[in-house]
Amino acid sequence: MGEVIGFFSTKGGVGKTTMTANVGATLKHEFDFEVLLVDTHILGADLSSHFGLLNPPVHIKDMLSGKLPPEKTIYKDPRTGINIIPGPFHPDTQTSTFKNFKKYLHPIKDDYDFIVVDTPPWLGRETSGIIKGIETAIVVGTPTISGMLEAKRTFDLLTRKKASIGGSIINFYRGFDYELHPEEIEGFLKGVPVLGIIPEDEKIRRSLGYGVPAVISSPKSPGVEAIVEVSSVLADVDYEPPKRGFLSKFFDMFSR
Repeated sequence: MGEVIGFFSTKGGVGKTTMTANVGATLKHEFDFEVLLVDTHILGADLSSHFGLLNPPVHIKDMLSGKLPPEKTIYKDPRTGINIIPGPFHPDTQTSTFKNFKKYLHPIKDDYDFIVVDTPPWLGRETSGIIKGIETAIVVGTPTISGMLEAKRTFDLLTRKKASIGGSIINFYRGFDYELHPEEIEGFLKGVPVLGIIPEDEKIRRSLGYGVPAVISSPKSPGVEAIVEVSSVLADVDYEPPKRGFLSKFFDMFSR
């Protein structure tokens, strides 16, 4: 039976959707798991665009309303082999339908090793149904004071809603003086494991224009290598990062 993992943040722009797409692609391509991605951000759905699907003919609202069974709302990306339940192209304000999220999603858990859920950037009563359908909650944050405060706020909200916290992923790390360094981040999020710190990587941003996750389009970039390590922790599999020589690091500097 598959594990349902949700990526959360109460702040937009932290790379939560990009993380969902790339972790899902890693679990499939690097570790050969069966993976389903689910986009629940019905006010600004764009998870499917990471796979080149811009206007899905069916989407999660068709599942939540009972119009279609879950398996009829799944899009299989022909290039990656990943299955996706996309969100609607046009924003949908009827978020109360999430009360049926667990009811419709869990019957198909046996078909997958992992179901990875991209969640909306807010946590209110209308999204409680999403949290109830998720078994492990991961918070995506950024390495600044404001980013850590927002991550802490997200953890507090999830804890109040009795979510099972799996840890945090810190995105867009550049090592600048004004950023919190790894030991400071761990101290700030005391009691919450930091699963990984993802460096700022232009190749990940560039992959959005290709409609292919960066773990496939730029598998040797530093950000991607960090995402693969995080994915191995989430999947509880042994993984040894590749050793990168001086020349590969040198050419990376000029290929961004």
